[in-house]
Order: sequence, then structure tokens, then C-alpha cells
Amino acid sequence: MNPALAAPRGPGLSGTALKRIACLSMLVDHLGASLLENGLFRCSAIDPRLVGLDQLLRLVGRLAFPIYCFLLVEGFLHTHDFKKYALRMLGFALISEWPFDWAFFSGVYWGHQNVYFTLLLGLLAMKALDTSQTPEGMPALKGILGAAACFLAAVLLHCDYDVLGLALILALYMTRKDKRAQCIAGAVFSLFEPVAPLAFGLVWFYSGERGGSSKLEQWAFYWFYPAHIFVLGILLLIFLDEVTHSMITAGKFFLFIKVHIQNIIILNHDGSAFFL
Repeated sequence: MNPALAAPRGPGLSGTALKRIACLSMLVDHLGASLLENGLFRCSAIDPRLVGLDQLLRLVGRLAFPIYCFLLVEGFLHTHDFKKYALRMLGFALISEWPFDWAFFSGVYWGHQNVYFTLLLGLLAMKALDTSQTPEGMPALKGILGAAACFLAAVLLHCDYDVLGLALILALYMTRKDKRAQCIAGAVFSLFEPVAPLAFGLVWFYSGERGGSSKLEQWAFYWFYPAHIFVLGILLLIFLDEVTHSMITAGKFFLFIKVHIQNIIILNHDGSAFFL
């Protein structure tokens, strides 16, 4: 693997700090996407104030994916065991799929796969370009075809962010030796979502240091995605169950009133309708 130029050392945001920011941003985003858009908005009249809240939550959440893409590139450049890294990503992609479906689609849904699949395909695309290079250090045809296969897989699997996500990952990878160029490329390739380019203002202050974190916290970063969407899925199920129960109860009440009124009309001997 060709080593990237080291990011400037010194004061700034460590990799651990960026991960924490990304996790918080993602949580805020998913509160809106799951509990509001896939929950409350589907079951009741939409309050304009809640729409504004949802838009704010989703905008804050746009920072997460670009940061994760940057950290994926950093992880690829510094990993000592690519196979183990890729298998870990695959494992968490599979673990996350059921909670992802329930949190955002209220049931098993094959038409959209979680973001771990996107990151895994980005990882494989970088590996393809890195493994097959020309003598000048540029990607060879074999590597380009391998990366193209990853793009095709993203389309066929309907991965989160699909080809746009992979394009962002590869843009960050191809500009890895120049931090300024990398931040500019990242901002440009993340223009498909509002606010997302601002994430590279944070990346600009990346210190190049991994940052202090325990082994538990390192694993917590992987588990955070499936764990929090699992909790959101459970909360959504509870909410929808309560709403369904309330709707059934209300339906029975109105049915009782309707039948009662019909009986009164029938019993009215002169045929005129009257109401209690």
C-alpha cells in the first residue's frame, strides 16, 4: 500500500474526536428520519413546527457521512490487516440490516441497504485501485474495472448514498496526499446534500493523530450504528403499536355511534331522523 503523506501534527481534532462528532451527528439525523418521518408523520396530521424540527435534525445529520468517509480512507491507509478490516465491515453490515429496515421502513425491506454496505464497497474499491497500478503510480485498467464493479454493486444493492457515496470515498482517496485538495474534493463531491460540505471544515482541523480511546470505545464506534438504530426501531414499534391501538379503539367507538344512530332512525315510527 502506498503510504499517504502524514497529516500535520499538533493541535486539532483527533480521529477519535471526529468519530464522536460523527456519531452524535448521525444520532440526531436518525431521530428525525426514524421517529418523525417514519413514525409520527405517517400516523397523524403534520405539525409545521415538527417539520421545522425534522429539517433541523436532518441538516445536522448531514455532517456524519462525509466524516465517516474520510475516516474510512484513513483506516484503509493505516490498517495492518485489510482482510480483517473488510470482514469486520461486512459483519457489521449484516448485523445492522435488520435494525436498519425496522427503524426506517417499519419492516424487512430489500430496496435499500444500510450505510455499512456502502463503506464496505468503498473499501473494496480503494483496494482495487491500490493493488493494480501503473509504473507511474496511477490506477491500472484492472484496478479501474474493480472499482467500477463496486459502483455497479452499490447500484444493484441499493446501498445508502449508492454511487454518490462511493464517488466521495474515492475522491478523498485519490487526493489523500494533499490535505487542501482533499478537503476541496470532499466538499465538491458531497454537494449532493445540503450542509454536508461543511464537514470538511472539521476535517481540515484533523491533527493526524488517532487520539486516545480505550479498546471498549473503539469497538463502541462500530457497534453504535446497529445499536442506536435497533433502539430507534423498538421505540418506533412501540409508538406505532400505541397509535394502531388508539385508532382501533376510536374506530370501534365511531362504529358503535353509527350503529346506534341507525337503530334510532329505524325505530323512529314516522320515518323522520333525529339525533340524541
